[in-house]
Amino acid sequence: MSVAVATPLHYSHTIGMMAHGGRGFSNPVDVAVREDGVLFVLNRSNPTQGPGGGIRVGICTVDEEYLGEIGAYGTADGQFVWPTSIALDGDGNVYVSDEHRHDIQVFSPDGTFLRTWGRFGAGDGELNRPSGLAIAGEAVYVVDHLNHRVQAFTLAGQFVSAFGAPGSGAGQFNLPWGIALDGHGHVYVADWGNNRIQKLDGHGQPLATFGTPGRDDGQLKLPAGVDVGGDGTVYVADWGNERVQVFSAEGAHLMTTTGDALLSTWGRAYLETNALVSEQRAQLPDLEPEKRFWGPTAVKADGTGRVFVVDSCRHRIQVYRRTGL
Repeated sequence: MSVAVATPLHYSHTIGMMAHGGRGFSNPVDVAVREDGVLFVLNRSNPTQGPGGGIRVGICTVDEEYLGEIGAYGTADGQFVWPTSIALDGDGNVYVSDEHRHDIQVFSPDGTFLRTWGRFGAGDGELNRPSGLAIAGEAVYVVDHLNHRVQAFTLAGQFVSAFGAPGSGAGQFNLPWGIALDGHGHVYVADWGNNRIQKLDGHGQPLATFGTPGRDDGQLKLPAGVDVGGDGTVYVADWGNERVQVFSAEGAHLMTTTGDALLSTWGRAYLETNALVSEQRAQLPDLEPEKRFWGPTAVKADGTGRVFVVDSCRHRIQVYRRTGL
């Protein structure tokens, strides 16, 4: 059987450092990338650490120029408690889900609070700890984490549809977290508790499943984030395995053996690697610190061949670049 080989990725640079404000990040959990290279980095942090713990949206460029921030810790409109995901609509407005508030907040591109929608519950349009967000045109897809489903809303927050139910069968979810859309209207869900990625059509009909439980290539442990490149390549933040994996649009695990190319699987927990005894450590890949992850919660691909990995516990965004495009 032939093995699919795709364009390799190479480490480019790291954005951010540990800080509760300014150019730094504090336990970032997601990032939204605008077409002009501006990043909106969602910091979950801990409110007991400093003033509000640095809970906010930090805004910077891919070249590390600090541009400002949106929001702060609190329960008022425009503030966050347990923020989980971030997305941009076609006008550049910023959407943030909050699993404590059970809502979605919307800001203008300059950070002005516009509106909020969503309330706690299990009915249509109600949310129980919303997590992943994805936007296509006039539709906002929200991962309804503890209701084990995905709901679709208008940009104004009006309920459109819902799909999914608790379970491990096709089209069912167990504590889903991340979500992504491709250019064909397909929906990809990081089915966290089922250790897989599910690909569905826009109405929630299952099309394919990526990954099986485990630590080998192509296997997943509690995947937290997923994104789809313009060519259909699927990137997965394999959170429980402290790495990122890449699949084809059909679900084949992509592999490469070219030099330092890190296409199929890369990363290793920073603490795990440094805590292992020498005999165990000798069996691990000899990765530089910038190619290790500790709590990768999200991965995003932009239209220029860049891939951004949210390295949450190391308070930074790692940037990789595809070559040969």
